[in-house]
Amino acid sequence: MSKDKTILLADDDSDFLEATQLMLMDEGYNVIPAVDGEDAVEKYRQIKPDIVFLDIKMPGIDGFETFFRIIKSDSDARVVFTSSYAINDDKFKKAKSMSLRDLINKPIEFEQLEKMIKKHAK
Repeated sequence: MSKDKTILLADDDSDFLEATQLMLMDEGYNVIPAVDGEDAVEKYRQIKPDIVFLDIKMPGIDGFETFFRIIKSDSDARVVFTSSYAINDDKFKKAKSMSLRDLINKPIEFEQLEKMIKKHAK
């Protein structure tokens, strides 16, 4: 798989966002950062990335609502949730039924991200 994929990375933790963005860019990926859910939805509509890594816990609209808005605008969106918390509630089950691709628990290692990119990116 070519590494010329565009990745939308949404997280409100600026340290995580910057470190993960640099790690992915060093491997040749085009990374678009988003600092919250609203930013992620807007950038998704503009860019149509190959895959989205989306933090669940963010201020404003959370990762679930962000996911639902993205899927409403593009039912083929490739979204992987990232979280520091165990998730298995009704919203998560609904997201899985609506084509959520996967969940990665933080802390995240590059190998996990690359595996998800290879498995789920367009």
